[in-house]
Amino acid sequence: MINLVTTKKCSKFFEIVLTICQIRYKIASTRKTNISSNKEEFKMSIFGKRNNVITYTVNKATNRDMYITIQNGEVIVNAPWYFTQNKIQAVVEEKKNWILSKINEYQQQSSNMQSVKIFGKNYDLKVVYSNIDTPELNIEENYEIKIILPNKYRKIGNKQILKMSINKMYEQIVKKEIDNIMEKIRLMLGIAPEDYFIEQLDGEIAKCTSKKEIIISPEIIQFKRETIEYVIAHEFCHLKYKTHCKSFNDIMEENFENYIKIESELSGYKF
Repeated sequence: MINLVTTKKCSKFFEIVLTICQIRYKIASTRKTNISSNKEEFKMSIFGKRNNVITYTVNKATNRDMYITIQNGEVIVNAPWYFTQNKIQAVVEEKKNWILSKINEYQQQSSNMQSVKIFGKNYDLKVVYSNIDTPELNIEENYEIKIILPNKYRKIGNKQILKMSINKMYEQIVKKEIDNIMEKIRLMLGIAPEDYFIEQLDGEIAKCTSKKEIIISPEIIQFKRETIEYVIAHEFCHLKYKTHCKSFNDIMEENFENYIKIESELSGYKF
């Protein structure tokens, strides 16, 4: 299990989201005298607890009937202009089971279609919600990654939370595995960097600095182990050769028989 709340930045993001979610009633600032443009946003407690809420937007118009739709996971209530807040909330309360089932259906479709790679293998990404305080991540035996989020994040959208979760997982796997890979390449080539670091890189999966240090992106863990070793060896060679000269290429070809296939897999990635 990987605990995902590890940085101040991540915690701050959750604090901001929670602050937004604690707004109980809000009338849109764009409200005009034209009835068809009136929009109101409500939160309704469904189980009598603050964390269990349905957030819905009300569109008031001249139509005679009230109806509820789920659009991209958002609850939209279309009601006649003369309906009061209490009457609208009563209808939403009556339809709460249907609303929750549609929201869950949308979240399952949007979450479970995703997959990520670890050492070249595809892992299905499954998101579930539970009565916990901090997000958790479990890598299952059946090539599935289960991310467990607190119930309080159920209605706020989870794309950024999932991205941070996956990045944290990659970072922890790299920290656990990279030492053995670095040592293997050191013995293979007989050279080593002054130091190495694991950090996010802008558009690169690894690089060798002018200080003869190697920086490795956590995203490198998506590739097969042989491919990772190839990338690391490539950066080791840059400790000796600044350019891809003949001697540089000879070393790579000598130590990696499948270098052409590996290069093809790495097409589009900078290193």
